[in-house]
Formats: sequence, C-alpha cells, structure tokens
Amino acid sequence: MSIQINPNIPVNNCKICGARPVIEQTKNSWIIVCPTPACKNQVADKLINFDAWNRQNV
Repeated sequence: MSIQINPNIPVNNCKICGARPVIEQTKNSWIIVCPTPACKNQVADKLINFDAWNRQNV
C-alpha cells in the first residue's frame, strides 16, 4: 500500500522519470519510492527520510 505525500511537504521529484514519490511501510522501515514500476528509485530508513531522498534526487 502506498501513501501519498502531502503537497505541502517539500520533496524533490524522481530524477529518473520526474514523478512525485510515495511512501510505503514495511515491517521494519519506511520507504520513499518512485511510483513508476520501471524506475526502482527508493530510499529506506527507520524514519521517513526526506533529506536522503532530496539529496539523491537533486
């Protein structure tokens, strides 16, 4: 299940395809992931890490 990120939160779009990321939760972590299936761009951490996503997608 994907959770949409609030539009008021400053988060960069995917550098590969340009889509706005979504959030997925696993048992042990939160993953910010590109919603495009072919893209595979993601950042996983114990907390939702928007800073890591933004650094990766400058």
